[in-house]
Amino acid sequence: MIFVVAGMVLVGALGLLNLALSLAIVRRLRRQEEQRRAVDPHAPSGPEVGTKLPMFSAPAIGGEVFASKSLAGGAAALSFITTSCGACDEFVGDMPEFAAQTGLDDSRIVVVIAGEQGKARQMADRLDGLATVVFEEAPGDISSLYSITATPTTVIADADQYVTATHTGSKPNLQALPA
Repeated sequence: MIFVVAGMVLVGALGLLNLALSLAIVRRLRRQEEQRRAVDPHAPSGPEVGTKLPMFSAPAIGGEVFASKSLAGGAAALSFITTSCGACDEFVGDMPEFAAQTGLDDSRIVVVIAGEQGKARQMADRLDGLATVVFEEAPGDISSLYSITATPTTVIADADQYVTATHTGSKPNLQALPA
């Protein structure tokens, strides 16, 4: 009986030690993230201005395949959002105003949603008629191709598919949109 009690005490102590170490790790990671944001809260996200848009093709939410080369010949905006981002919900709510101010139709505005598929479909429903929506499981190949490090990020390109501006946040700078 004494061995059972000693074993239970040992397992309980190890469990508490594991919990304490896990909490310490989480606290340290949060502190590091706060320090990173304090140093550079607007760290660049997206391709550099003046570079050519990276090419990709991916299935759109509607089922058709979207190819980025279809954006040639006119100004375009590509936005990257995630399903777990509060600012991304605000971004989706602001999309009607963004589309109206830019004058771009849904074939010239592309929104790449990364994350949980059910929530992505809900976000895509709110973007219906405003943007072509592409889904990726997690920030994956397309986000990596475009060097996306924060969401929401909007990349604005000219008719020749050169990046004219990138903006991180829910309200992109429309002055950078080519005429």
